[in-house]
Amino acid sequence: MLLRALGILALACPLPAQERTPAHLGELQQGVNAAIDRGVERLLALQNRDGSWGSDMREPVGHFDRRNGETGLAVYTLRKCRVSAEHPSLLRAAAFLEGGFPTHNYSVSTQLLALDALGPPERWKERMRALVDALLSTRIRGEGTWGYPDHPGVYIDLSNTQYAALGLRAAVHSGVKIPKDVWLELIEGTLKYQQTPFEVAVAADAGVSSTGKRQVAGFGYMHGERENPTASMTAAGISILGIAKEGAGRDLPPPLGRSLERAQRMGLAWIEREFSVEGNPHGAYAWHYYWLYGLERVGALMKVDRIGEHDWYRLGAARLVREQRDTGEWRTGGPVDWPAEPLPLSNTCFALLFLTKATAPSSGNDGSVQDTWACEPATQPVWLRAAGRARISCWISGFSPGTVEAYGHGQGSNAALHIDKVEFLVDGEVVQTRDVDQLVPWKGERFSIQHLFATDGAHTMQARVHVVLPTELFTEGHTIEVLESAPMHVVARDVFQPWMLEYARAAASNKLELTEVQARCSSQLASFTHAGAACDGYQGTGWAFAPTDTDPSITLELERPQRAKLVLLSQYDANRAASGEFARIRRVALHLNKESAGIEFDLSSDTLMKHELVLPRPAVVRSLRLRVLAWDAGKLQPVGGFSEIELR
Repeated sequence: MLLRALGILALACPLPAQERTPAHLGELQQGVNAAIDRGVERLLALQNRDGSWGSDMREPVGHFDRRNGETGLAVYTLRKCRVSAEHPSLLRAAAFLEGGFPTHNYSVSTQLLALDALGPPERWKERMRALVDALLSTRIRGEGTWGYPDHPGVYIDLSNTQYAALGLRAAVHSGVKIPKDVWLELIEGTLKYQQTPFEVAVAADAGVSSTGKRQVAGFGYMHGERENPTASMTAAGISILGIAKEGAGRDLPPPLGRSLERAQRMGLAWIEREFSVEGNPHGAYAWHYYWLYGLERVGALMKVDRIGEHDWYRLGAARLVREQRDTGEWRTGGPVDWPAEPLPLSNTCFALLFLTKATAPSSGNDGSVQDTWACEPATQPVWLRAAGRARISCWISGFSPGTVEAYGHGQGSNAALHIDKVEFLVDGEVVQTRDVDQLVPWKGERFSIQHLFATDGAHTMQARVHVVLPTELFTEGHTIEVLESAPMHVVARDVFQPWMLEYARAAASNKLELTEVQARCSSQLASFTHAGAACDGYQGTGWAFAPTDTDPSITLELERPQRAKLVLLSQYDANRAASGEFARIRRVALHLNKESAGIEFDLSSDTLMKHELVLPRPAVVRSLRLRVLAWDAGKLQPVGGFSEIELR
């Protein structure tokens, strides 16, 4: 269970965070727990309205298959952080993933990781079989490894291969069988990425060599770079070999097994020699967090707590705690050739996957992301605590000093309250009453209730305790005194609502998906905010106009006319984390089929909800033009636009 104390009032005191990692972390423990909590919260806030995840819409990267790849990685990460598969965020993501099929090795592999983590295996087995078939179809003939599908035989690399191996391992875990030759060829292919071994001196007391020397050999990104190994690729090589050995099992020929184990030893020796949790030793700093996640894979697969003298988890965790941004995310910075930008979503996932390596489960397989609150001021007789997100548990945590003395029956340590009933209130209304046997003295009962909120937002929870005055317990018509807690302010989050699954499956009912669309606009804020991004079936991209544009508009020309009765508009801010950063469009004019007379209408004030315009009558749409008539500047940008335009 992940505990998070957010927004607690000055009168309240937070509950202690639950210990999740081994005691040897000492003072670092609290920082690791808090970093995981903040990172999980950031990932949840970055989920788009259609259930997907993608690049930061302020600086998206235009490569690979974001529709599936980053969503799969985020789902896998949240599950590893023990977010329940029944969490609304993951229910939405699962529905979104079902609506499309990945097209690149990274996205196929991360989706396999995600589906295995979501479970149960029976639900996803057929889709996972199809994903495995897709992955095996892109394996490079004669190599046993993977590259970029658009450049077969040219860009064959250990990074694509590592994710393919991770995906296949997840498939096996869910019961999908992989041919044994896949594992054997994977081993042989991976060995080709290891540099020529060289000898280094070993201290006599190291106990690892009888000759005073040992062989060291890292792994390179591609065949041609094997003599220039990097930390991230050496971790990848060791991990791939470990996964392939696990997959081959008894089918692994002894000579090949010996070669594999020797390669892993030399790779581990290279990491020990070059060890650092700063940057990516001998590689680009852009892959700093990718390297740390690779280091976690090495530690887990090789079952080592230390690499030489290095406590790899403690050192890496301390580094990650220091590097986490105030927003809860991790990102690289500074000029780099590739990747083109800081990859905040992927890097946040890599950091969390490292940190959760040593997270000890509290009970069962799932935890729940929770906020916690406490309201225990000395000025109020009744004290409350609460925990939850959409369903919030609230209970009486005790009574202020002097309350038992004033209202208790008996003397000294034997004094006890006699309670007639307890009422719990939400937003000033009684939602539950608990009748109590007033003859039984109170001995710490919490009288806990659970309340499911209908929507996200701020609320108050309060309790009234009806106590019998000490002198009148056994008298007829005895007097009842009502003791009240202070209103405790809570925030309901992640409330599941029907629109969530509807939005996640929206692409299937969008008429624009049935035809080619030519899109143009009056202006665009940046190269990635072009008009076509507003009709690509994905909420993670969008069109935004330029600040100099006084009459912004976007036009869609349909190759095949579509009959529609609804136009749906999604504002550019596509998720909770981005809400308010770009302009909120307030009023729009819609021109259908080049009609000069447009339909003017105001958009909803809730920018995360789609605005549905019901046409005066069903129409055959050949083109549509949207003119932005009025807007309110955002906190980050004075302009906005649409992340998606749909027809139904």
